[in-house]
Amino acid sequence: MSYTPPGQDPYGQQPDPYAQPQQPNPYGQPQPPVEQPYGQPQPGLQQPYAQPWGAAPLQQRNNLALAAMIVGIIAIPAACCALLGIVVGAAGAIMGHISMKQIAQLGQSNRSQALTGIICGYVGVGLGILNGIAGLVLRTNGFGSF
Repeated sequence: MSYTPPGQDPYGQQPDPYAQPQQPNPYGQPQPPVEQPYGQPQPGLQQPYAQPWGAAPLQQRNNLALAAMIVGIIAIPAACCALLGIVVGAAGAIMGHISMKQIAQLGQSNRSQALTGIICGYVGVGLGILNGIAGLVLRTNGFGSF
């Protein structure tokens, strides 16, 4: 085993057996630079497959509008029970109106969810009222007592 002084690589640098030898230019003129196989992008253009305009900025969403939509949709089948349909529908409509006001002030993006909550909430209230009226009419005509 041989001793290598400190600061030197004990394995040494071996020449690359696959490297091609550099040959001087036989004509003595400088060669033009070699182009890339697919070319370079033109100035002002971006790389291929890149998003040229960037991603769209994400707008903030109003969570109350989502809740209003869910509660408003639930109010429609809940109207089978007259009082429940009225209460749940009113809650959906009120939350929808509050979220519409917040969306207008803050510039948020889910206005359609708030509008859906308002419309479905009012439909639930209307169906609950109709169900309550129908129940009262049937009860006064003797159909409610079994």
